[in-house]
Amino acid sequence: MKAHKIITSIFAVLLGFGLAYGQTGTVQGTVTFAGSAPTMKPYKVTYNNNVCGNEASLDRLIVSKGGGVEYAVVYIEGAKAKPEKVSPSKYDIDQKDCAYHPHVLVVNHGEAFTVTNSDPLFHNVHGYFASNNETAFNIAEPVKGMKVVQHVRKPGMYMMRCDVHPWMNCYVYVSGDGFATATDKEGAFKLADVPAGKYKIVMWHEGWGTKDISGKPEFSKPIEETQEVTVTAGKTATVDFTLK
Repeated sequence: MKAHKIITSIFAVLLGFGLAYGQTGTVQGTVTFAGSAPTMKPYKVTYNNNVCGNEASLDRLIVSKGGGVEYAVVYIEGAKAKPEKVSPSKYDIDQKDCAYHPHVLVVNHGEAFTVTNSDPLFHNVHGYFASNNETAFNIAEPVKGMKVVQHVRKPGMYMMRCDVHPWMNCYVYVSGDGFATATDKEGAFKLADVPAGKYKIVMWHEGWGTKDISGKPEFSKPIEETQEVTVTAGKTATVDFTLK
């Protein structure tokens, strides 16, 4: 009798796993640029040249030989991911050679990221809400090797600049729902374990227009495109975006 109960319990557990397995799917795709990408004019550096160099790349449009666009942010609205508790070291931004690395970072909602100053120069990290350009935080990092952990509680896109070296900028996207990523060097993205259902998927790119205003680069408005995606349990949905 006991053996029968054990077998029944094991069967129930396996059945539970079977029901749970395959209730999520995957969304993948690419972000590409149509035609020939415009040539990005580098920013002329006039001070701290021993560290910053004579020209700075603004990294606003990076297109591979195959046309893939790096650093586009892709996220799904309305699909809730399981919270993942991680250490701030997983999300790291480095101020090195008067540039932010990486140029775009995606952070889970409620988590923190670490900013390191690797230059023998005074940098600061001035974060703005990208939606209205208001200050969200402002961190001074005057010493080489200094690390600061920044907590961002409000979901959304943040632009970060250095007020001392105004060509330095990057973006941090704080995911509200949890399903978000940045495209890789070939413009590819993948979002796994998405609950089955119908959603809106958003592609965000910062835009590549710049102009010089009083010695400070000003950037064009970002570009957003949306599509609907249906996620089927155990399957992969493909969604592609094109910039032009």
